[in-house]
Amino acid sequence: MKNISKSIKEKRLSLNIRADDLCKEVGISRATLSSIENGNLNCSAKTLFVILDRLGISFELKNIDSSARHRASRINSSYDKKINRFVVMCVEQYASYKSISSKEAYTLLNNNGLIDDLKNDYEDFHGMSTESINQYIDGVLTK
Repeated sequence: MKNISKSIKEKRLSLNIRADDLCKEVGISRATLSSIENGNLNCSAKTLFVILDRLGISFELKNIDSSARHRASRINSSYDKKINRFVVMCVEQYASYKSISSKEAYTLLNNNGLIDDLKNDYEDFHGMSTESINQYIDGVLTK
């Protein structure tokens, strides 16, 4: 993990990206980025991957049981309702951002697996700014 932290800081500096600018783009605090760059990876996996992606650092995880992650995020039906409201909000915000209908946005996100990503990783996405979520969606759609 120390290698990841070191790589993040070195890559950010080599790209001449200010820490505050990266924080704003990714939707995290300066303290969180500092902690990550100093080897304390006390952040969500989603946040870490957004940072790695933004800096162009490839990283691959192997042998992850995604079904266990899905089950863990489904604690009860009220939690599911909260997630569904969040997904609707994300779809509507993205539709507005792209000046398309909510139906078009939903279809686009659903066809690219992003609806499931938003549901399954609700805890990670929920703490991100609307701008960061829209940038994440754009990043996935342009790959």
